[in-house]
Amino acid sequence: MIFSTFFKYHLFIKIIILFFTLTIHNSIFCIGSEVAKSLDFSGNGPIFLSKKQIKDDLNQAIGLFRDNYVRYRVLEKNGINWEGVFQKLESLIVKDTNPVLTHHFQKKLIKTLEFTEDSNIQANLFLKKRHYIHRVEPKATFYTNIKLAQQQERFRVLPGKYQTKNIINDWFINCTNTQEVFFPVLPQRQAELLFMLGIQANNQLKNLKCTFQSESGVKRETLLPLFFSESEINFEESPIYKFVNGRIPYIRWYRDGKAGENDVKKFYKLAKKLRKSQDLIIDVRGNKNGSFRFIEKWLREFTRNNWKNVIIRERQTVQILNGLLNRVQWNLYNDTSSHFIGKDQLKQKREQLRNLIFYFVEKGLDQKWIETKFIFNGNKDAPKWNTHLIIIANNHCGNGCQFLAALTKQIPDGTLIGKNTGSFPKNSFKPIFQLNSSRIMLTFENKLHLNHTGEPVSTSGYHPDYWLFSPMGLTDIMRYANK
Repeated sequence: MIFSTFFKYHLFIKIIILFFTLTIHNSIFCIGSEVAKSLDFSGNGPIFLSKKQIKDDLNQAIGLFRDNYVRYRVLEKNGINWEGVFQKLESLIVKDTNPVLTHHFQKKLIKTLEFTEDSNIQANLFLKKRHYIHRVEPKATFYTNIKLAQQQERFRVLPGKYQTKNIINDWFINCTNTQEVFFPVLPQRQAELLFMLGIQANNQLKNLKCTFQSESGVKRETLLPLFFSESEINFEESPIYKFVNGRIPYIRWYRDGKAGENDVKKFYKLAKKLRKSQDLIIDVRGNKNGSFRFIEKWLREFTRNNWKNVIIRERQTVQILNGLLNRVQWNLYNDTSSHFIGKDQLKQKREQLRNLIFYFVEKGLDQKWIETKFIFNGNKDAPKWNTHLIIIANNHCGNGCQFLAALTKQIPDGTLIGKNTGSFPKNSFKPIFQLNSSRIMLTFENKLHLNHTGEPVSTSGYHPDYWLFSPMGLTDIMRYANK
C-alpha cells in the first residue's frame, strides 16, 4: 500500500514536470507573437488597407527595426530620427483620401527606408497569386568624364577628351537638384589632387546640370551626360590566377582552386618568389567567391606579419531567432535548389534554432552577440612585411577580397583602387518578420560588418582611395605605382 502510494506520487510529480516543460516550450513561441507565427504564403491578405491597419503595421515595423535591426543604433547616432521617419510616412498616407492598395503601401514603406542605403532591407508580399518584391536599392556610381583639379578650396576643370570645350580651365560652382560627388582618381603628379565629377543614385539618371565660372567671371550652366560602368564578374571557367612579371609584379586572382591542382601549387610558389617585392598589385575585381582561407595560404608564404581586420558581429534575440525560423520556412517553401543550404540541412537548422530559443528563455537571456574575425597569422619563416600593397577591387567582392581591401585600410603602405567593395556579408541567412495586417514580409540583416578598429563599415563596403572610371585601367595604375 505504501509502495503504491509512493509510485503514484512520483508519477504525479513526473506529469507535473512534463506539463511545466511543455508549457515553457510553448510559451517560447508566444514571446513576441507577432514574429513567432509561421509565415502566411496563402496570398489571402487584404488588397486594400484601412488607415488603422496601416497605423498598426507601421507601429509594428518601427518596433521590429528598433529591437532587431543591427544598424538602427548606428544610424540613430548619426542623427536619424526613426520615429519621425515612420510618422512622416503615416501622415502622408493618412492624407490620401483614396483607399491604399497593400502593394502600394509596401512600395512606399521601402521607399521611406532608402535613407539606410542598406540593400539587405527587402519586403515581399504574396497577394492573390502574385508575388511583389521591393528592396532598398544600392546606390550606383555615375560619372561625367569631367576631371577636376583641386586648388586650395576650389576645383578647376582639366582639359580632356570628353569635356565640353567651353568649360576647360573654368571653376566649378555647383550642380542643381542633385548632390554632386567628387570621386578621387589617380594623380598624374605627386601632391596632385584630382577628382571625377559625378553622383551616386539608386535610379537611372542621364544628365547632371552644373554651373561653371571662367576667370573673367562669366558663369555657364552646362548639361553633362552621365555614364555608368558595369562591374565585371568572374566565372567558374576563369583561370585561378594571372601573373605579369615586371618591376611591379601584377597578380589577377580570379577564383579559388582545389589543393591538388597544378595552378594552385604554382600560385602558392609564386608568393615565395615575390617576397622581396617593394610593390605588389593584386587585382581581385569580380572575385565574388574567393575565400579568405585560399588567399591566407598565399600570404603565409609571403610574410610573417599578423593582422585581424574584417569582423562580423551577429546579434541574437528570441525575436531574431524566430525570424530565422521564418527564413527556414521561406527556404523550404520556395525552391531550395537556389539556396546554399539543402532541404535536410534546413530541417536541422530549424531544430537548432528551436533549441536555441528554448535555451534563451530557460536562461533568461535578453540578447547574445557572436563575433567572427578574419585573423591572419603569418609564417615565422617568411620575411617581415615590407611591401607597398595595391589592391584593385569592385563590388563583386567575396571573403578574400574583403580581407585584402580591409588590409589596405589597416597597413600604412596600402592603397585600394577601383570601386566600393559592396555589402558584406553576402548571401547571409537573414531573419524574416511578417506584418500582421498587410502580411508584408520584412527582411533585414542581424549581422554587422566592422573594420579592424571595431567601427561599422558602410553598407556599400570599403570605398577606394582612388576610383577607376573608363577608360582608366591598369596602365594608369602602373604609372601611379611607379611614381
